Amino acid sequence: MIKEMTKVQRVLRVLLFALACVPVSAFAQGNGGSRALDGHSTAYYQHHTFKVVFEVPANPKLWPAVALVVTHNLVSMMGHNVHVKAIMVAPGPAIHYFMSQFNAGDYKRLERLHELGVRFVACNAALVAFHVKRNQLFPFVGVAYPSGVVYLLKKQAQGYSYYVWS
Repeated sequence: MIKEMTKVQRVLRVLLFALACVPVSAFAQGNGGSRALDGHSTAYYQHHTFKVVFEVPANPKLWPAVALVVTHNLVSMMGHNVHVKAIMVAPGPAIHYFMSQFNAGDYKRLERLHELGVRFVACNAALVAFHVKRNQLFPFVGVAYPSGVVYLLKKQAQGYSYYVWS
């Protein structure tokens, strides 16, 4: 009898499958560097910055996968000498992801990601709406003005790839 998977289990399974494929198909190196899915070899990314912005999901059930996915991909790309600029943005109620009161378990993981160069940004409009003070956020988290969505759109216009959990 097959047990029915929850939505979170399905999302994690898809993410883990996708992660298992990324280093092999997109960043594998062969003689002269093999082609990535977007047509660029790893040599291209050694001279160009790979820019990505991750939107933190509002659903707390997806939070355990967030740090895992970002860490795996960041380390994988860095292992292939790819210079990465990564930003995690928490719009709306996702700002709670950056607060000890709601997410103390991920503090150390997020702090390690920050040490690797990942920027963390919380939505100013959400801080106001939820009556959250900046000092209630993890110390390495910045604030996006006027809002997280505007910040995400700005980063996309600057050439950042955009990743959102669904």
